[in-house]
Amino acid sequence: MRQLLLVPLLVLLLCSAACAAEGIALVKSASGDVSVKRAGEIVPVKQGDRLQAGDLLITGSGGRVGVIFHDGSVLSLKENSFLQIKDFVFKPIEQEFKFNLFLKKGAALFESGKIGKLAPDDFTFEIPEGSIGIRGTKFLIEVN
Repeated sequence: MRQLLLVPLLVLLLCSAACAAEGIALVKSASGDVSVKRAGEIVPVKQGDRLQAGDLLITGSGGRVGVIFHDGSVLSLKENSFLQIKDFVFKPIEQEFKFNLFLKKGAALFESGKIGKLAPDDFTFEIPEGSIGIRGTKFLIEVN
């Protein structure tokens, strides 16, 4: 009996580890100087890379990046931008949602996905002098 209980628990733990390894977003396009700062290390970004909560996306001169989050949200950053993915939780079965982005500098085009529709109060797009709340929308923002 005890072994029967351990198997589902082991499967659940392995799935949780795999989901954490796959990240929260996928880089769909990257051109020019694009990097990510994660755990104090800066590494180049290329198409197919996975992003994690806490990552700081950096685009240099001529750099552009397009990202799709697991809830279907789409983010495009123009050159000379700094955007931190402060938090992202998308667990629709458990009704757990959290999405927080901070654009320190640069320009971003953003279109909200499921979190913006299912839990708009749990989404925040911050800028140095305020924040933007969304209600299932698309917007372009530039911070100098």
